[in-house]
Amino acid sequence: MFMSTKQRLRLQKGFTLIELAVVLVIVGVLLSGFIGTLSTRIENTRKSETIEELNEIKQAMIAYAFVNGRLPCPDCAVAGADCAAGNVADGRADYNIALSRCSENDGAGNVPWVTLGVGRSDAWGTRYRYAVQNAYADETIPFTLNSAAGSATIEEPDFVADVTGATPHDLATSVVAIIFSHGKNGLGGTGENNVAKGAIPAANIDELNNIDDNATYYVRPETAAGAAIAGGEFDDFVIWISEYELKAKMVEAGKLPL
Repeated sequence: MFMSTKQRLRLQKGFTLIELAVVLVIVGVLLSGFIGTLSTRIENTRKSETIEELNEIKQAMIAYAFVNGRLPCPDCAVAGADCAAGNVADGRADYNIALSRCSENDGAGNVPWVTLGVGRSDAWGTRYRYAVQNAYADETIPFTLNSAAGSATIEEPDFVADVTGATPHDLATSVVAIIFSHGKNGLGGTGENNVAKGAIPAANIDELNNIDDNATYYVRPETAAGAAIAGGEFDDFVIWISEYELKAKMVEAGKLPL
């Protein structure tokens, strides 16, 4: 069957500009949806990996206590006070023998990743932070069942009761060690290259509370940048070891007498 010249020309025309535009719009919508979903999945994977690694670090610290009768000291994050420049960010626990205390002296430093054989940074490339009560990391006097209770506290703001001015309440007391990640924003943290990341804005009150080296740490649901909520933006991941948990595991393992 032969086609006329007009029929052949009609077939050779292909898509019109309008048809091509419609196709491109559809492809664009599909791609944007796919990219958005992929980005969300990647971030969720990073969060899961970070939380899993934090728990692995916690278990490594408890295992360290089984062997040594104490928790490890933090690795010095910055030089000054009891922290010699040569010991900063080398991944090793820093203990001041002359003063019988951790070089960070109850402040938060880096997780001593070399000492413990664990990961040094979270999924966003920021070093894990770690603080410990000196009485539970003393090389000269191992802690006992009669050692004083830990003095650190974990606070949780009650946003359900008071959205605009959340009042914190105790989530855990008698805490002896805290391990945390600065989350996706990395604010207040230090990168793997030992260069400080961005400063925490004054509005991010709860994130600031987690780096002020006092004995109170905050845990609450993640909120985005610029969130109109008391405490400001927050994406830290915080876990801890309580006095009772540590002593119970030490007794269970036969490392402390009943």
